Amino acid sequence: MLATAALPVLNHLLDQAPGAHARLARHAGAQARLELGALGVAFRVGEDGRLAAASDEPLAVTLRLPADAALRLLHEGDAVLRDARIEGDAALAETLGQVLRGLRWDAAEDLSRLIGDAAAERVVGGARAAWAGGRDLGARLAASASEYAADEAQLLVRPAATAAFADEVDTLRDDLARLQKRLELLERKAQPIR
Repeated sequence: MLATAALPVLNHLLDQAPGAHARLARHAGAQARLELGALGVAFRVGEDGRLAAASDEPLAVTLRLPADAALRLLHEGDAVLRDARIEGDAALAETLGQVLRGLRWDAAEDLSRLIGDAAAERVVGGARAAWAGGRDLGARLAASASEYAADEAQLLVRPAATAAFADEVDTLRDDLARLQKRLELLERKAQPIR
């Protein structure tokens, strides 16, 4: 079921990535599985470099990504692929990794077929601006919340305050050690000689 939905999407993204089909075609006939947490899709690489449903033949490679990889992709980009676990053919895994890193959805291209080039560029530009504004707003809210928690509500301690406190504790420890030495010296002087 997942393969039925995922393979057309992956092939569409591959169509928009220059050279992706040629790289994959070198591994024609190989079967692989891409897992994202508990979800997975098995596929076969066709002669033309397009992906098709897997057959009953054994898999050449399995790529396992963490379950949160899709969410982390928004923040970390291609760095998410560093956490991939690979089992099987290293050459095919490397090719799949290169191809996956190069996938980008050209939303404007797809949208232009429905509403025209100029309108599609405006819609996509507006969506990018809204996304950037949302990220900026989120960053500002996080900064304001941490500032409130540290300064107003005093739920957090700033690193500079922690360092100053540690210095004061060190000074107090040293002063106490010197005081103890003086007291020991005075006690020895005050003892009567027998």
